[in-house]
Amino acid sequence: MVRASGAGPTDSVETPVDEELLRGTCPACQAVIGDAHRDDCDVAECLATGRKRMWCRAQPGTAGHDCGRADWTGRWPAHAEAREFGWHVRWDVEARRFVRCAPDVEGSGPDLSRLYENARWDQAARRWVRRRAVLFSRAVRGGRATIEELTKQARRYCAEQGYEVVGEHVGARGWREAVADVDEGKADVVVVPSLERLGFGKQVFERVDAVRAAGGRVAGPGLRVGADGRVVASTSTEHEEDPRGDR
Repeated sequence: MVRASGAGPTDSVETPVDEELLRGTCPACQAVIGDAHRDDCDVAECLATGRKRMWCRAQPGTAGHDCGRADWTGRWPAHAEAREFGWHVRWDVEARRFVRCAPDVEGSGPDLSRLYENARWDQAARRWVRRRAVLFSRAVRGGRATIEELTKQARRYCAEQGYEVVGEHVGARGWREAVADVDEGKADVVVVPSLERLGFGKQVFERVDAVRAAGGRVAGPGLRVGADGRVVASTSTEHEEDPRGDR
């Protein structure tokens, strides 16, 4: 048996993985295919968030909501999507930790931690889907060549995270369009190539708040924004310059 990264107590998979092989009963509550999981089953998923039902009940923001009726389908929840996206992990004996790998690696299992972080739960479809990203950079000196290099950096980051790039925006007008994309449900993440390309000083926090208010998040290479909207980590590779006007 192989433990899946981010999994619960019974969240393991048999190897090799066979997508066509169905398990007749839930390994935790013994529900048969088509029957509802028992209320205290730690395999059952929440139909509102996609996470484990027991996880939802432990979170302040979701503890009281209706998780819906989840039936045992014969397959572990979320494992099919992790395999589809190519997000698996294996145990590295020498490093003594899980490392990312392809789904066809023997002994690997789904990387659920990555799935929960970088994918989005589609409640209507009842499955995980890739997050959609729009790229943004404030206006920069250096012309098209500089913008193209920054775009490459942002696209590499999106590829690493598994985001689907659905648009690119530059400058003040581009920022308004990026936020609109999130607000209209066209994108989930605004990706910037660096903190400096998002803005300066107070503008950074205002822009992060604007995206959060629209229902999305801001991310990028070396940039990490906490759950409260604060920038908790950033790697600066550029010298700051005074912005001229609204960029």
